Amino acid sequence: MSDDFDNLDRRPLYSRVADSILTMIAEGGLRPGDTLPSEAELGTRAGVSRVVIRGALAHLAGAGHIKISNGRKAQVNAINPDILAGTFSHGLATAQFSVNKVLELRQGIETATAALAATNRTVAQVETLAALCAQMEQAVRDPETFADLDYLFHLTIAEATDNPLYVYIVTPLRRIIKESITAGRRAQPSPEAQNRILGDHRRIQKAIAKGDAAAASDAMRRHFAAANQALHPDDANIFTGPAT
Repeated sequence: MSDDFDNLDRRPLYSRVADSILTMIAEGGLRPGDTLPSEAELGTRAGVSRVVIRGALAHLAGAGHIKISNGRKAQVNAINPDILAGTFSHGLATAQFSVNKVLELRQGIETATAALAATNRTVAQVETLAALCAQMEQAVRDPETFADLDYLFHLTIAEATDNPLYVYIVTPLRRIIKESITAGRRAQPSPEAQNRILGDHRRIQKAIAKGDAAAASDAMRRHFAAANQALHPDDANIFTGPAT
């Protein structure tokens, strides 16, 4: 008999009402900036008190789905990369994953972004990538500036995919990306190694500029393979995969 009750929704009422509001937003075709009905109207629709509605709205605001302002109706929010950034930063700070795991994630994502960028990039984005490579050459002895430029390089590639989800994922990885970039540079202090890093970026940039998706993806994969080898010489094969 107890099995009949295992699937009961035991969440607080405000949480269940919040889910209903999300359904209403989706089914109503609301977009970022659109307003929700008033608290009174939402309460009438849901058959609950204003206190419950306020709890539901606060729950949705905390999750980044809506924005609440005093004296105004709640508004639908655009997706907020800061929320994902907080999750990633917390995971890194509390050792729930390592920089090596970040490299694994980045390799999977960014080999795909490189290929898409080669197909969808604009002339302006090609020019931006070339300019960033030139600036990185000038900042080769300045790790912090180099890391910032490297982040912008990878973010520009994500933007060039013409898929906002890649930007949404890459943007909150900024701190973690900088951590992995800095760690990689510490592991490769020689001039030869620094030239290799710059050469990797140039090959990625040129493949994207030529519109060669396969070459761009392969150049990005090799870039991460070299980074992993520098950080973990005994595990160099993790990222290499088959040559293409």
